[in-house]
Amino acid sequence: MLEKLTERSWFADLKMQTKAGLIVGLLIAMFMLLLGANWVTARMAQQQERRVETIRQVSVLTADAMRAFNRRQLELLRSALADPRNLKARLAASTALTNEKLAALRAAVVAQPMLLPFAERAGRIAGRWVDAVAAPVLAASESGDPAAMDAALRVFLAAESSEEGYRGIIGALDELSAAASAEIVSAQADLDRADAIVGTIDIIALVATLCVAIAGVFLGAMFMARPLRRLAEQMTRLAENDRTIEVSYAERKDEVGTLARALKVFKATSIAAHDTDWVKSGLNNIAARLQAQEDPRDFADALLTELAPLLGAGVGVFYAHDEAAGPEGSALELVGSYAFSERRHLSTRVRIGEGLVGQCALERKTIVLSPAPVDHLRIRTGTGEASAHSIVAVPLVLKKRLLGVIELALLAPLEERAHRLLNEVAPLVALSLDNLVRAARTRELLEQSQKQAQELRVAEEELRTQQEELRATNEQLHERSQRLAASEEELRVQADELQASNDVLRRSSQEMTAQKDLLEALNQQMEARAGELLRANEYKSQFLANMSHELRTPLNSLLILSQDLAENRTGNLDADQVEAASIIHSSGSNLLRLINDILDLSKVEAGKMEVVHEPVKVASVAQRLERNFRRLAQERKLRLAVSVTDAPELVFTDPGKLDQILTNLVGNALKFTMQGRVSVTFSKDEAGKTLKVAVADSGIGIPEDKLGAIFEAFEQVDASTRRQFGGTGLGLAITQRLARLLGGSVTVESALGQGSTFTLEIPVGEPLPEEDGEAAPAPQPAMDARQVAFDTSRQEREAAGLSGLPPVPAVNVEDDRDRLTPGATVILVVEDDPVFARTLVGLVRRKGYLALAAGDGESGLALARTYKPTGILLDVMLPGLDGWTVIERLKADAATRHIPVHFVSALDESRRGRDLGAVGFLTKPVSADQLSEALGLLTHYSADRPRRVLVVDDDAAARHAVRTLLAREKAQIVEADSAEAALEVVAKGDLDCIVLDLGLPGMSGFELIERLAGGGKHVPVVVYSGRDLTTEERMKLRAFTDAIVVKGALSPERLLDEVSLFLHSVQREPEQLAANPDGDLEGRKLLLVDDDMRNIYALAKVLRARGVNVVLAQDGAKALAQLDEQPDIEIVLMDVMMPVMDGYEAMTQIRAQPRFAKLPVIALTAKAMKDDREKCLAAGASDYLAKPVDVPKLLSMIRTWLAAR
Repeated sequence: MLEKLTERSWFADLKMQTKAGLIVGLLIAMFMLLLGANWVTARMAQQQERRVETIRQVSVLTADAMRAFNRRQLELLRSALADPRNLKARLAASTALTNEKLAALRAAVVAQPMLLPFAERAGRIAGRWVDAVAAPVLAASESGDPAAMDAALRVFLAAESSEEGYRGIIGALDELSAAASAEIVSAQADLDRADAIVGTIDIIALVATLCVAIAGVFLGAMFMARPLRRLAEQMTRLAENDRTIEVSYAERKDEVGTLARALKVFKATSIAAHDTDWVKSGLNNIAARLQAQEDPRDFADALLTELAPLLGAGVGVFYAHDEAAGPEGSALELVGSYAFSERRHLSTRVRIGEGLVGQCALERKTIVLSPAPVDHLRIRTGTGEASAHSIVAVPLVLKKRLLGVIELALLAPLEERAHRLLNEVAPLVALSLDNLVRAARTRELLEQSQKQAQELRVAEEELRTQQEELRATNEQLHERSQRLAASEEELRVQADELQASNDVLRRSSQEMTAQKDLLEALNQQMEARAGELLRANEYKSQFLANMSHELRTPLNSLLILSQDLAENRTGNLDADQVEAASIIHSSGSNLLRLINDILDLSKVEAGKMEVVHEPVKVASVAQRLERNFRRLAQERKLRLAVSVTDAPELVFTDPGKLDQILTNLVGNALKFTMQGRVSVTFSKDEAGKTLKVAVADSGIGIPEDKLGAIFEAFEQVDASTRRQFGGTGLGLAITQRLARLLGGSVTVESALGQGSTFTLEIPVGEPLPEEDGEAAPAPQPAMDARQVAFDTSRQEREAAGLSGLPPVPAVNVEDDRDRLTPGATVILVVEDDPVFARTLVGLVRRKGYLALAAGDGESGLALARTYKPTGILLDVMLPGLDGWTVIERLKADAATRHIPVHFVSALDESRRGRDLGAVGFLTKPVSADQLSEALGLLTHYSADRPRRVLVVDDDAAARHAVRTLLAREKAQIVEADSAEAALEVVAKGDLDCIVLDLGLPGMSGFELIERLAGGGKHVPVVVYSGRDLTTEERMKLRAFTDAIVVKGALSPERLLDEVSLFLHSVQREPEQLAANPDGDLEGRKLLLVDDDMRNIYALAKVLRARGVNVVLAQDGAKALAQLDEQPDIEIVLMDVMMPVMDGYEAMTQIRAQPRFAKLPVIALTAKAMKDDREKCLAAGASDYLAKPVDVPKLLSMIRTWLAAR
């Protein structure tokens, strides 16, 4: 009853605040009632006290009046006897005093109606006494007659004892005094009763208040505390996976009801999650158990052993579908069971449609029989038996093909999660069973093939034996025929024997022929399978080629057009749009590098990677490794040791791929080593046939369970979101495949926390003989729809007799053939992709040149022979004649062999292009800069103006060495020994390139670069320094990448290549600098913290364009160091996910320092998850902005926080 009251009552539905208010209100009401009762009683007591006081005053006044009357009587008698002459005066004075006392008495009894009559009677008697008693005495005194006086006195004395005299007055006053005393007693009794009533009311109110308080506590416990304790108990049971709880109080409308309903939702969610985990766990266990089985019966037993306990089944059977059509049709065969006792009247073979199992197989859907008929199936144990409650039949179907049926008998109804498990496990079991059957069939076919081959070999051996016997028999017959020519009978007998032998031989030959036919059929089957493998490999190769083309071609246009937008030649884009185009270009380039890695991996696997064997000096490789990684090792405070011990002097291998392998291994060793050393040891094996390179480090090491996976593509040891070491997981995969391509391998020995040792082993090899003859032309690719649309219809031109004229390009690519003039620079574009062809034509025109366009090789040859262009941009994959054939015919023709040809193709065949005479080779997709360089290579031979190069170095010998090195370029060399002198030369203008040493007297090379970038002089700079650059120095220089090219520790040959690149490239117009609309940011100092160089560059460029002084840091630890060194930093942009120290920890440490308590910190993150903002603010961020960064929003946020500061 009490439980129902707490669940369903008007008080239970009230909100907790209302319940508490109601109880407190009752307590306040009781308190107010008590106060009211006390107040009323106090008022009554006060009234009674005033009444008593008034009556007491009346008694006092009555006594005063009586004393006044007595004194008047004495004064009258004394005066009458002793001094009659003063009697009148004394009588007047005493009468006045008496009247005064009576007047006061009368005023006092006005408020007392019970005493007023007594006071009025005394007043009347006193008034009559003056006229009736006192007047005769007064008259006698005035007459002077003693006799009259005596008579008057006798009358006076007689009158005083009457009711009208003194006796009457005193009697009246006595009555008044008695009445006043009675009233005092009555008033005191009333006051005592009032005090008793007040005490009673106080006791009653106190008891009522205590009752209300106790009732409030009881109701609070019953309607609030008790339900909350019960709900808490139910939540605890639910957390312990008790699914039998029934949530109470859900129908209440107060907070308890809300909490109960939430608990019901949580219970449903928890049960659903637990059921899902149960189903997934069951599936995983079943899948793991089934994978280890090789026989259908073991498969069935393993399945039922796992499935029956999960579902609580007492009996289970597994029927496999026998697809062989017998006289009775297909049927199901019992192949496995669980706790099943066979019965004599039940068969182990069931036809389709027969019984529950057959009907399930016929309908191919799950059938649940619940409740099962009594005694349909008895589940037996060691102690007894019980009837099954539910029967479940589940079909195993794969691609509409029946594989079997599972039947289970359960002691309880089938739960929903069990039903889900059956629905999900059926396809898994069907697939596993199908794979098992197929594998078994494959083994049977293999065994049968081996058996038939063995029988065929035996038959062949028998045939050879019979042939030898027949040969011997024929020889004997021949000898007998010669010896016994005369004996025809013997000859006939021998002929019969020969005939019999021939019959045996014929039968043996027929058997051998049948065996040969069988062997030929098996060989044809094997050849067909081999052909399928070859076709699959060919399809893979075609896919690789097509994927390379189809991925690079759209990226090509993306990179070129985004670069063109970023250059903003027309000036119609604002700074944000130009920056957006640059970011698109950068992201596309990153995508290109990832595609190249994946395609390289695919090339190696498909056997399409080109390997060029050359003699390689081992000592040079070791020196190059030590030189390239020495500075990086010093930065990371690691010891790098490169040693060559008993290694071969030369190896014959591909030097580029060898460098790529070693660079990846040494780079990984330095990357994953925080302290200690990295050693590279070159040696050989005992036979001297193998070069061994061991790269050992003292880094983090690799867990033993990961050693086999690190060489797989996209595999990483640490894949967490906060890992310190990034990467795609392709490096070691490509390294291993390149090593195998070179005929070697890469092995690893490692333990977690103890470092790793990677060992490369490749054969030393021998010099390869030089190959004669020209390279075989590549197969011509099939023409797709795009190529056909751009074809110039050679057949139509030849049919019209116009084959000798230049072909007309497609109408959708317009060129400049009608505007050609003598002496003009003309570039021929031979490209079958109309979109890319138009892009190339537009680029040529923007450089001030004229363009010709052809969509196939034949048209390109015709245009080249007719117009003799300055240069040719040529694709390889062309319809008709491919690019290889086109360049061969151009070089074979004396009229066109001088025309420079530059390949631009999706194929990576640069070596073949150079062998055929091309001046360069670009692999799609390409950037606008690369195409500009290609055009420069085509046109620089005809340039008239000499190139001017400024060499800035304080060492005269070094300047002379650079002058000698660049002499072959026929460039005009200008020298400067200081940064100040260099600025004077730059101010005069007309420079094509600057070769700069960073270590200069006075102004350093870094300051000179900043002055050049800020002064509007966009001259390409090659940093030629005697030392390697640190990461911080490279970051500082990378902030000006639109004005310089950074090259550290360059060899003279590399310097020559870089300077030649700038001298032979077509000069670009300087970019227009946008005006700075953000004057309020001018001169403000900002710290930018990010580990991604692209983000640093993009944000630094945007902020510096608005006058912001940007300080850079790559992680949280370096950011703290920058704040210590430069305390005048006004605001911080902090990335969140960084190595070494992430943004959360960095912001926490910044806020821990009181001097940075008010420093604005804006958190930047690319995650943008639901709780990221709260996490950033909790770590100490002032504000939060998600990547990709909205630049206007970022600038507005910076201005807001700087203004608040």
